[in-house]
Amino acid sequence: MKAKSAQKLIDGISRYGLENVSTLSKWVDIPVETARYMIWEELPKHHIVVRITVDLPRIGLGRWMLQVTPTQKAYTDGIDNFIRESAGPLYIGRVLPDNSSVSILGIPFGEQYKLREQMGHLRSSNVIESYSLDEIEWVRNISLNTNAYDFKEKSWNFNWEDLDKNREPPINSEIKEDQAPTVDYKDILILKELEQGVPRTLSKLSKRIGLDQHNLRYHYKSHVKRAIAGYYLRLVPEDSGKFHSSLLFSFEFSNDKSLAEARSVSLKIPFSQKVWKTERNYCWLTLCPGEFTAGLLRYVNSKFWKISGKLKVSYIDATTEFFGAIPPHTLFDENKGIWKYEPRPAVQLVRK
Repeated sequence: MKAKSAQKLIDGISRYGLENVSTLSKWVDIPVETARYMIWEELPKHHIVVRITVDLPRIGLGRWMLQVTPTQKAYTDGIDNFIRESAGPLYIGRVLPDNSSVSILGIPFGEQYKLREQMGHLRSSNVIESYSLDEIEWVRNISLNTNAYDFKEKSWNFNWEDLDKNREPPINSEIKEDQAPTVDYKDILILKELEQGVPRTLSKLSKRIGLDQHNLRYHYKSHVKRAIAGYYLRLVPEDSGKFHSSLLFSFEFSNDKSLAEARSVSLKIPFSQKVWKTERNYCWLTLCPGEFTAGLLRYVNSKFWKISGKLKVSYIDATTEFFGAIPPHTLFDENKGIWKYEPRPAVQLVRK
């Protein structure tokens, strides 16, 4: 696979999505069949997979960042299990060495008070020392940085001092509709499956879900397609994170200028996976090969000493990370056709 064609194809998918392969072929200047072959045959050989970003607010889910510190290590697994089973997790990470956890959750609008109540019970029962629940204003998944990856050697190849020359990764155009589409259980099920892996054809997706092809195509074209905010490509390490460092950077910015500067730095880092903003903090998650960890920390340190604000770095145990998709079975009432949010009693789950 030619490096330049691969780089342009990845940028094109991030920019235009996968709806029209002919558009991608024109962007890369290759035949349509060659583009298809590269997407579904060549990229997977490099452990590069296509993912979608679901516009959660557009389907009725708010996005929240939960951070929990247990009173003792013995409660850590129980807290994680409670979040995974009941709280609508899209991501969970265990922070070392204090065994606290950080999560990104999808919660039906107006229902977050139920989670606050459960966290309050855990704190009053002396299970957790503290917690914070902050609404996420926006979130973005970051595509593979093609400028820093050697397709021939199948490895990262870049100099930290050259990162400032990189342009910001392309982003798929935002949806401009004001009215959220109506979604039902089948729509949510399709979105969940797409989050876990984009198939080559909708017919393959229908087999995975067990849904009639015509029915699936109707739901996809009528609702699901409008809920996809964009596509991104992710390099999935063969070691499943065993020899990688997951680092969460949380920056308490002081003004709009410092926010913009922090965002610029985070997007130039080749290992940035996801960025998001709450009212007070700008955060980004990196999955960094072990041999690059020291260089990453030095690079961030060199940039942030002159940016106004407070930066915190948390080391996430990559072997405990959970990357979830929309959980339709626990968050959506199929019979009533509405979102539901009913976290189970946290104290009972944690103390089992």
